[in-house]
Amino acid sequence: MNHILLVEDDCDLAHITEVFLTHAGYTVDVASTCAQAVSLLNQTTYQLVLLDSLLPDGKGNSLCPLIREKDGLCPIIFLSCLDDSESIISALDHGGDDYMVKPFKHVELLARIQANLRKREAYEAHHKQQEKNHLFEFSTFTVDTDLREVRRDGTVVPLSTIEYDLLLYLVRHPDTLLLYDELYENVWNSSSLGDTRTVMVHISSLRKKIGADRTGVIRTVRGAGYVFHDMQNTEGESL
Repeated sequence: MNHILLVEDDCDLAHITEVFLTHAGYTVDVASTCAQAVSLLNQTTYQLVLLDSLLPDGKGNSLCPLIREKDGLCPIIFLSCLDDSESIISALDHGGDDYMVKPFKHVELLARIQANLRKREAYEAHHKQQEKNHLFEFSTFTVDTDLREVRRDGTVVPLSTIEYDLLLYLVRHPDTLLLYDELYENVWNSSSLGDTRTVMVHISSLRKKIGADRTGVIRTVRGAGYVFHDMQNTEGESL
């Protein structure tokens, strides 16, 4: 049974949503503040999070990095009374997968939840098979986790240990905004202390080695981090 975390400070809306989703077959935990949400996230693994953008003790955006740290694949659907483009873009840039403006119909919310969970399940099934085969295959390169090798056009790409670990972290978290701090902490295994330049330099080197130019599968989200997205002939941003 899929376990959902609902972070919503409107008690009436939270109760109605919880009852509706419970009747639809989901287990639902409710938090009304960022602090309560953090406590629940530290105790429980959730398959999906419904996140209010404005909470009494902070913004929903601030919770996204923590959710991604716990589970990089967990779908996050923002529920917000803000319908301006800046708020929507900010929520998605901070790691949100979807965005619904209040008031919304609960049947539409259910459809969005089901769609996001299907996407997660399909990704997990695909990558479990890839991990089983020890091989990630992409449009311009392959990663063999058994040999710790990256090949392009059949030739081994000479990567440093850090470059390989950085690329592996990227390919294991596709179509997800990976913040500078998250990449540093998970690849270098220490706090970044705001050191974004080190990450940027290694990303630049990776782009040169795995692509024909410095653009492509690793997209820059300026001021935030990177998104790994594998699509032939996709235009991206360079450093």
